[in-house]
Amino acid sequence: MSTTRRPDLDDLEVLALVARTGSIGQAAQELRLSQPSVSRRMLALERRLGVTLLRRTKQGTTLTPHGRLVVDWAGELLDAAERFTRSVATLRAEGELVVRAAVSMTIAEHYAPAWLARLHAGAPDLQVSLSVANSTEVERLVRTGAAELGFVEVPTVPDGLRHQQVGADRLVVAVAPGHPWADRTEPVGAAELAVGGVLVREEGSGTRVTLEEALEREGHTLVPGLVMASNNGLTHAAIAGMGPVALSERALEADLELGELRAVPLDGVFLLRPLTAIWSAEARLSAAAVRLLESADQAFARPHHP
Repeated sequence: MSTTRRPDLDDLEVLALVARTGSIGQAAQELRLSQPSVSRRMLALERRLGVTLLRRTKQGTTLTPHGRLVVDWAGELLDAAERFTRSVATLRAEGELVVRAAVSMTIAEHYAPAWLARLHAGAPDLQVSLSVANSTEVERLVRTGAAELGFVEVPTVPDGLRHQQVGADRLVVAVAPGHPWADRTEPVGAAELAVGGVLVREEGSGTRVTLEEALEREGHTLVPGLVMASNNGLTHAAIAGMGPVALSERALEADLELGELRAVPLDGVFLLRPLTAIWSAEARLSAAAVRLLESADQAFARPHHP
């Protein structure tokens, strides 16, 4: 193992500048340092390397033969250090242009595309790595750091996370035209809805949590008719006549307009839920994540959103 101590890169840069200018005083002026400070650094470098680098005379400062060799070798080292610094800066810049986000399924299907389009229009170089899961899984991804920013659709904001509501979404209960509830003029109450065989999303889904909590507030427990982790699957099951389906109004919009499904009037069941951005309380959002959050918030300012 070598006993020579590694020189400081900054000191090697100063040595190269002294060699170029031919004067410690001129080098100090370019560096905006005092001449004694530069002299001390050169003496310290000589002691560290164990060789004399500079010949100091009244006419100026010149390199010794050893000094010329060290400056030549240092040039390669300083060039490599500059390449390293630029590479790290590029890596950091790329990291600042990528945001890892997680969104619930309903948000992914019906809201996130507009957010991402708005984001791309304003920041075309920004990349979003998007994970899609139910709201409970989105929360887990944020807590573990797998996602920097999450968007969920649950009535109650998870504890221990920072949050910001960006919009709202309403659940609708709908049935096929042949279902007994299709032509009802009297609203369906919480008690009847709870045992009405509603087709629902899986546990952990914000859609299901919203329905369950709405019924529990009225003193009733949901008894699902069918559980499926797919909005489209539930919609098709409802159209086929398997029972009422409870999903986002946006998820059922097209089928309601086409008459494939009919919305059921409800009494005493509040199904409006917030769409909320969540992130770690222990971390500061990156600039890229802030841009995504702003894009989501601005999209809901448009009048056609609920």
